[in-house]
Amino acid sequence: MEFNDRERKMYQWLQQQDAGWPIIRWIIVIASSACLLAYLFGSRSDTVFFIVGLGGLSYTLGSWSGRAEVSLLLKLLNERHAENGKDI
Repeated sequence: MEFNDRERKMYQWLQQQDAGWPIIRWIIVIASSACLLAYLFGSRSDTVFFIVGLGGLSYTLGSWSGRAEVSLLLKLLNERHAENGKDI
């Protein structure tokens, strides 16, 4: 299977996303926690902090290990190209 330039760029973009997710998820957890703390210790009438904090935490905890379909696709493509001895 040969990739054209566009497909190769999409593959590289998915690899970068998958590799960067562990760092990004901690950034989201910290920022969401800060929003929730600002809501708790600040003015509780400003519910935007609560919504952003709760949304960020639920998104991150719901996809803690990343997107399964992306991880599986990358693994399958890497194994297939390793068998053929070609670079993507």
